[in-house]
Amino acid sequence: ATKDQVGGLQQIIFNFAATKDQVSGPIAIVAVGAEVARNDIAGLFQFAAIVNINLAVVNVLPLPALDGGYLLLLLVEAARGGKKVPQDVEQAIMSSGFLLLLGLGVALILRDSINLLSG
Repeated sequence: ATKDQVGGLQQIIFNFAATKDQVSGPIAIVAVGAEVARNDIAGLFQFAAIVNINLAVVNVLPLPALDGGYLLLLLVEAARGGKKVPQDVEQAIMSSGFLLLLGLGVALILRDSINLLSG
């Protein structure tokens, strides 16, 4: 299942124009989860597992403000012979990543809300 999630993530990254409509925010995920629970309560566990695997894979991506971003900074530190990245630079990188993720989250919530209300 993890292999499928990574493959799907690669499709989103390298073929975003074709897959952008398949990306869902929290509202759509809850709506799908509610539908799964109505139809098959046992399927809800599988759905929850898939959501958790997706979150784990995304969390490890080398994006600022995620665990993968911190791992990337540790790799940069190791490549610099143990010399830490200046605190203000690290904070600026993580803050910009947080704002990017926050903006993406708001955009997905708005899109999901519009889709839910219109469909």
